[in-house]
Amino acid sequence: MLSRLPEDLHGARVLDAGCGTGLMTEELAKRGAKVVAADISPKLVQIAQDRLAPALQPQVTFHAGDMTDAALGEFDAVMAMDSLIYYTASDIGGTLKALARRTNQVVFTVAPRTTLLMVMWHAGKLFPRSDRSPVMIPHGLKDLTKATGPGLSRVGRVARGFYISDCLEYAP
Repeated sequence: MLSRLPEDLHGARVLDAGCGTGLMTEELAKRGAKVVAADISPKLVQIAQDRLAPALQPQVTFHAGDMTDAALGEFDAVMAMDSLIYYTASDIGGTLKALARRTNQVVFTVAPRTTLLMVMWHAGKLFPRSDRSPVMIPHGLKDLTKATGPGLSRVGRVARGFYISDCLEYAP
């Protein structure tokens, strides 16, 4: 994901959409960006804030709430690592279009629609879930392109152990 941005981000304003524990936030700030780290979970935002080095804290604004909130302003880029993995294709399309009104570049990840992942995904649906936690939704580039329109491209795939993700870029 970071390969889609310049090494030197001084003067850039970047949204870490779905910042989680702040790993991306930290790297963006180290590169010099002014970062808005947003996550729907106030607990995760607090963890990200607590773990950020004091020297980087002046560069980061934390936001517990909707990553598409227009009040967050405009950005040079938006990074969304694994924050859209529970969304349907149409919801991803709507979110990307909302973000694109305030930036020219959104780099994000989704679970890819591979044969093995789809077999596991369908097998998992056979078992009841007592906790009702959300389930990630695998996507193919074709379905996402239909939902977003032009401007979507595949950057690459990350596969480490059990983790697999497609990195995509939306630049309408």
